[in-house]
Amino acid sequence: MDSGYTAVISAPEVEHFHGDVLGIGDHRPRLSWTYASQPPEGARVTVSVTRRMPGGDPVRQEAEVDAGDNLLLAWPFAPLSSREEAVVTLLLQDCDGRDLGRSLERRFESGLDVTDRIADFVGPSWSEVETDHRHLPLVRTEFGLPSRPKAARLYLSALGVVQAEVNGGRVGSDELTPGWTVYRDRLECWAYDVTDQLNKGANALGFWLGDGWYRGRLGFDGGMANFYGDRIGVFAQLEVEGEDGSITHIYSNSWDRRWKTSMGPIVCSDLYEGETYDARLEEPGWSRPGFDDSAWAPVAEVPYDPSKIENPKLQAVRDQGKSEPVSITRIGGEGGCGSYLLDFGQNRTQRMRLHMHGLRKGAQVSIRHAEVLEQDGTLATRTLRRGQEHDLYTSDGSDAWWEPRFTMHAFRYASIEGWPGELTTDDIDCRIYYSDMERTGWFSSSNEMLDKLHRNVLWSMRSNFVSIPTDCPQRDERMGWTGDIDLFAPTAAYLYDVQGFLSSWLKDVRIEQEKYGTVPFFAPFVPLGVWAKPCAIAIWGDAAVAVPWTLYMAGGDERVLAESWDLVSGWVEEVRGYLSPDGVWDRRPDYPLGQLGDWLDPTAPPDDPTQAVTQKELVASAYFARSVDYASRMAQVLGMEDKCSDYKKLYERIVAGYHARFVDVSGSAVRMTSDTQCAYAISVAFGLFDGNPRLKQGAGDRLAELVRESGGKVATGFAGTPFVLPALSETSHDSEAYSLLLSTDCPSWLYQVRMGATTTWERWDSMRPDGSINPGGMTSFNHYALGSVAQWMHERIGGLKALEPGWRTFEVDPRTGGGLTEGSTSHLTPRGLAESSWKLVDGELHLHLVVPAGSTARVMVGAVTSGVDRKAEDYGPGTHDLLIKRR
Repeated sequence: MDSGYTAVISAPEVEHFHGDVLGIGDHRPRLSWTYASQPPEGARVTVSVTRRMPGGDPVRQEAEVDAGDNLLLAWPFAPLSSREEAVVTLLLQDCDGRDLGRSLERRFESGLDVTDRIADFVGPSWSEVETDHRHLPLVRTEFGLPSRPKAARLYLSALGVVQAEVNGGRVGSDELTPGWTVYRDRLECWAYDVTDQLNKGANALGFWLGDGWYRGRLGFDGGMANFYGDRIGVFAQLEVEGEDGSITHIYSNSWDRRWKTSMGPIVCSDLYEGETYDARLEEPGWSRPGFDDSAWAPVAEVPYDPSKIENPKLQAVRDQGKSEPVSITRIGGEGGCGSYLLDFGQNRTQRMRLHMHGLRKGAQVSIRHAEVLEQDGTLATRTLRRGQEHDLYTSDGSDAWWEPRFTMHAFRYASIEGWPGELTTDDIDCRIYYSDMERTGWFSSSNEMLDKLHRNVLWSMRSNFVSIPTDCPQRDERMGWTGDIDLFAPTAAYLYDVQGFLSSWLKDVRIEQEKYGTVPFFAPFVPLGVWAKPCAIAIWGDAAVAVPWTLYMAGGDERVLAESWDLVSGWVEEVRGYLSPDGVWDRRPDYPLGQLGDWLDPTAPPDDPTQAVTQKELVASAYFARSVDYASRMAQVLGMEDKCSDYKKLYERIVAGYHARFVDVSGSAVRMTSDTQCAYAISVAFGLFDGNPRLKQGAGDRLAELVRESGGKVATGFAGTPFVLPALSETSHDSEAYSLLLSTDCPSWLYQVRMGATTTWERWDSMRPDGSINPGGMTSFNHYALGSVAQWMHERIGGLKALEPGWRTFEVDPRTGGGLTEGSTSHLTPRGLAESSWKLVDGELHLHLVVPAGSTARVMVGAVTSGVDRKAEDYGPGTHDLLIKRR
């Protein structure tokens, strides 16, 4: 070995968090790290941890592990205790004990155990008879500390949503805390380091409270208020270790008469409709010590079972950067007050912080938001339905910066009315919000429209990953629809590390499955309109299997399969009972809409997206076959041999019935009973024809023929869209795949780009070619489901695809075509960065490949423009530059 060899070893990550983290729920957290280059054979890693309990002395421990155990290494020490801090570093050494690299440190702490949660939920003590637009409260208390704090933690949750202040300063940067879970069964508690915000002597805590998802009006068709409860409250537990060794505990409660509440300046706030704020009601200094709260009322306790409080598995919703307006246009106004139209150039979840100045006392500034404009240039608010995204600020006559706290908007355009004087960019500080996740996927090509499409997919994902995976972020809906994330999960897991985010949401899916006896249409579930009775429907229910399998393939974490097994098996066993003797799922669900099938098929009328041309029982049976296939693989991973065997037999039964019912082979021609792009695409992509190569190729040939007959237009809805390009490529029809992808005629992905889209749309024609908006009552310009095409862009333009869980082995198989001369993609795998980038030069493909330590790249070489004469060559860790001749 070269004695000068060194390897960069990253700081360890704990579970699926990134960076330092407080309040984790695992007492034996797993550790993961990466290497910049492959460690030599026999290398070892010394894991060093310095542990400390509040009030105790540091204790250092070490454990030696194999260098190859760097993905989800089991905690090699005694379990952490509640509140215990751990600081971990790693030392890489060769087999002779020579140092090869040392990591930076990683710091994390355990959260509170259930027996340590002493605080109560407290909130308003006055009668609140309204169900909507309730005046929101403030809560405060004061306390003394005997010495300067050495360490201080605030453990915070709420029935509703909360922002905390200590001595007048905001705590943390999280938004909409504690996020949305099935509150009747679980509620997350977040931990904050407030050491530097406290002082010796007098201190104060203050809390803003909002309705949020807990009692705010949720959903469409009029929505539902008070779904989880009609009283909001804050849970606050402050624990302070003083420099003198003292330990001070401050618990929210209603019995010591030190916690007070009063109506605040937020007159009302709704996640969907917006926030109304009256600065005349502000009480300066209310969250500082010494404030006169004699006119405030004692708080009231709000009952909630503390055993349902959990430490979070995901990161919070946070500020993700600034959004600058690209234009500000004056559109009217009288008497010195103006109206302005703002264009931020990008549709996304964001909120404006405005510098309110020059306003007389009582003057109001009205702010409205929209995704697109009507043809006359006004805000298009019809599509928002009840969720009008309207903020209203009333001035107290003084200058102030103001941003709504407890609402969230998704928009590109905004109007501001009642503004005094000239509105400039100096008056606007617009901030972007979504759940904090680590970026892991990138793509670029020589086609700017494709690159724009990819950016649109990214923004739709970000906009809809706000605490839970929603369908849309703007109108009166914003629900955790299971079907959307079923289709988009592979794309999401490539673009970002969503292990914690989606694992948290899967807990809620399982809770709702146990309650309702099936996987509901969305989770958390709220009974709304025609969707009030949960019933098993394909695609939506199949997310119970598809999402855990996606997380396992992306992250290599078997725990997600074990934690999801009851959810998975519950779905499989339920639907097994609905199958006909031949294995086809043709039983109609017991609710008005029945199976949704290829939802939003482009031929469906605007007012009825269920009218798809592909047989719904075909779609349902194909998706369930895929679920059973995944479930059998999960059972094998988990060592459940009997279940594995049982599900394999069930799969074979479904496939046999599928062939008998829906497939006709006459000579060399293959025809399905639904002669549609969707039918052939899902049959090929789900492997339903893998046992018969002639049938599989015939189906692919017919799919390609249908694409040519359509003039390169997409003819699929939700069910078929993610799989039409993969099915074409798998059957050697890359040219047809490119013709679909690159079409700019409606319906197509690039039609949306041509029409100026900055996110992916719910409908192929959310905006018509003349600039008018689809007349359907369900029209959104920010849905991610159709953005699942990005997965094919990663796999077949860029060329990267995981073959084994955690990217231990991955395929490199770029397919040239469509006039592209360059393509590139990279993915931050659990083992490090994988990259595939290529250029066409004089008919030859120059491929640049980066393989992370611990992985193998299986490069498909040969005829790069077709499926013939292809062979695999394996490449180990490092950088490789290959020359592949085209045929």
